[in-house]
Amino acid sequence: MDFIQVCFFRILVVLSFVVSIPAFPQDPDIKLTESVHGFAYDGTNFWYIDSSHRSLYRVDSSGKQESFPLNIPFLTGIHFDSREGRIYVAARKLVLKIEPNTGGVTERISVPIEKIGGIASQDSLLYILDQENGKISILDKATGKIVGGFLTDRAQPRDLAFARDSLWVSDSSDGNIYRYNPNNGAITGSIKTPAKDIRGMAFLGSKIYVVDRTGKEVRKISFVETDRFIASGETTRRIKVRLTFSLDELSIAGGFLGLSQPPTTEHQRIRNLKMTESGFKQDFIGNARAFVKTLGVDDKKGKQILEYSFEIRTQNIRYYVTDDFLEKTETIGDDLKPFLKNESLEKQKNSYYVDKVFDTRLFRNNISSLKKTLLDSNIPVRSQYTATINGPNSISFKDTLEVYIPGFGWAPIQNVKPASDESSRVFKKGEESIDLFRAENWEDISSPIFYKPRDSEEWKKIPAEIQISLE
Repeated sequence: MDFIQVCFFRILVVLSFVVSIPAFPQDPDIKLTESVHGFAYDGTNFWYIDSSHRSLYRVDSSGKQESFPLNIPFLTGIHFDSREGRIYVAARKLVLKIEPNTGGVTERISVPIEKIGGIASQDSLLYILDQENGKISILDKATGKIVGGFLTDRAQPRDLAFARDSLWVSDSSDGNIYRYNPNNGAITGSIKTPAKDIRGMAFLGSKIYVVDRTGKEVRKISFVETDRFIASGETTRRIKVRLTFSLDELSIAGGFLGLSQPPTTEHQRIRNLKMTESGFKQDFIGNARAFVKTLGVDDKKGKQILEYSFEIRTQNIRYYVTDDFLEKTETIGDDLKPFLKNESLEKQKNSYYVDKVFDTRLFRNNISSLKKTLLDSNIPVRSQYTATINGPNSISFKDTLEVYIPGFGWAPIQNVKPASDESSRVFKKGEESIDLFRAENWEDISSPIFYKPRDSEEWKKIPAEIQISLE
């Protein structure tokens, strides 16, 4: 092979690689019809159906729409099968296979389900959501027979999608999209959406395009999947914190003043953290990042005011403790002993921890009693102080907790009583929550301010009045 042939071959390889990369569109500007159901993407065009018009709609990258009359009532679900190159459309007791170039029906599949909420085709199987009872039936496309299924336990199931090796069901009762293991029907995660009446879902990379039927618009949801949690949505704020406290030592010269920084976690990311007062340097208090200042003769004791600001990005996050985690073998190590009141431990199964945490939450009325009971039960506990953004000019504060579940890790408890979408296996945290500081042991923490008179001594907590504002 000569030089020109080698170059030509390399160009072909590069071109073939570029062509093989899936093309994701820009945010679609789609004007929806009145009775939209379902949403799909075929790699080039978006698709949806309108039950009132009895039609299938194709939307190209420029937003131009073309309709294909199907003349069948009660159209309620749509899915693009990339392997077959066909559009699946559901109606009452019927699923149609449609050729996308012409809109022609190539096959009619009779199914024993009256009110279909959504459909999803994957390999040789067709998943069908029953909108009335929340059951997902599994149909063998070769034989046309139902070969399995499971109940989703959803209150108002509205649509179904298959993506990322999972089944996803939208629920209009709470505006969440729930993820299921298609092999056993186990719920493995959920995503909070910006609307309740979701009637269509299309997964493109790390985003979900959903049809908000009430708002008659297509909305985008960014999300992150891991084996421990699903995070969705994103809010970025600029926060200013003002701390008022007193240093009543005989002399503060030669001492150290420390400020524990807000933690960066799976739920929140801290950036551009700045102190208003000079003299503070990056350091640690225990294992926590902090600003520390060496106090001198020019520093005065008595009433003090410190201000700092930071940018924070928060997400809605749902933690799911699946069987895989509960079956892992893990013992409480030395790194967790600071979060235990009693270090003499009995070996317990991982399920003991999730069950004990949930049962305790049901029978306690405040964070203090919840924390005491968990510590007495040898559950590792970490206190946090959390600000909740209720509105542009409304901010509230409360003590929250994290509990450690062996095999899984730390899980948040924002409120004593479990929310309706929490259980012994499910923990949640909203994007309106901001953790300002947290303890590095099981003890309570009243503020992020610490002081020690000399380097050889231990840090001691300094109570402080906390005010925050949105910049």
